[in-house]
Amino acid sequence: MSAGLIAIVIRQVDLSYVKSLAVRPQDLPWLVAAIGLFNLSKIAGALRLNGYQRHAAILMSERENLKLYYAGMFLNLFLPGGIGGDGYKILVLRHQQGVPIKTLLWIFLTDRFSGLLILLLLLCMLAPLLALPWPQAAVQTIAAVGATTIAAMFVLAHHRLVKMHGERLAMVFGYGLAVQLLQLVCMGMLLAYLRVPIDAYLAYLAVFLISSIAAVLPLSFGGLGAREVTFLYGLQLLQLDPMPGVVASAGFFLITVVSSLVGVLFLKGFPIKPPPAA
Repeated sequence: MSAGLIAIVIRQVDLSYVKSLAVRPQDLPWLVAAIGLFNLSKIAGALRLNGYQRHAAILMSERENLKLYYAGMFLNLFLPGGIGGDGYKILVLRHQQGVPIKTLLWIFLTDRFSGLLILLLLLCMLAPLLALPWPQAAVQTIAAVGATTIAAMFVLAHHRLVKMHGERLAMVFGYGLAVQLLQLVCMGMLLAYLRVPIDAYLAYLAVFLISSIAAVLPLSFGGLGAREVTFLYGLQLLQLDPMPGVVASAGFFLITVVSSLVGVLFLKGFPIKPPPAA
């Protein structure tokens, strides 16, 4: 699927134009900032996941949890939709702490689902600010109803699935919001690197949110291809130049790969087999 989607993109881009966009040594500080912000978003994601784990009485230090999180990120590069890393973390926690598989599955599914809901919530907040080809009043109404529904689903899902309320619910929401906002700013740094006009940022960021939803689906490796195709057609729909979006999306994938490679250093620290009996 990734190969097919990339082939669709390559057939419709001017590679010389892409090269002129991507090679900008003088704008390197923007790229460095994007890498830093991406990794900050992953730290926030690890803190959110550890909030769910502690709610289920899984006690792991933030440092060890972050190492396991990055190890999972490395494995996510090899299976669609990030399921490889989640499966590895479930096996590690099962063998290290004896937590039932069912409990761990609910934790990781809720973590994933909450991230998706926050993506949709941010998209609802951005929609009224875009120059969409529909009546503004209708867009505002749909966005308000959508945001309210998503917020209610977030609270209800946590109440029903993991029995989470109050301060802990607010904490995981805050970390989840931080994850997505940091990634939006990361994409903003990539757009600055590519010198996209600032008045077009909101449209590019809205398409980035949609591409992030597409990347969650277990159809491509690390979102490769799915993000690029979303930018290609989404920006065309908004009557904007899609090439900077495609290049920024490819850059986001490369940042993901480079950052995830750190996780290989931590794999040996989390064996998935229980220790032998004394």
